[in-house]
Amino acid sequence: MIKHVVLFQFHDPEECIPTAREKLHSMVGKIPEICSMQTGVDFWHGERSYDLCLIVTFRDRAGLEVYDTHPYHQEVRKYIYAHRKDSRIVDFEYEE
Repeated sequence: MIKHVVLFQFHDPEECIPTAREKLHSMVGKIPEICSMQTGVDFWHGERSYDLCLIVTFRDRAGLEVYDTHPYHQEVRKYIYAHRKDSRIVDFEYEE
């Protein structure tokens, strides 16, 4: 299994996080390779904090690759990229 973890910082988090979360979750069902998805909004707001965390699981690396280039994901990415200040990604394999 694969976990795809993305941390986002936004220029105006209060304004765009609700829409970003809605758009991210809208990919479930439209991109069949997604096994599960979670998002979480940071409540700490510390110096090193990011605003939003996305965790997506896939069966394998091939599923992650399909997701990465999927046209619907590209549409969602356009919104995110237009509002993000920074982001960080970690992809890792794990056994269930």
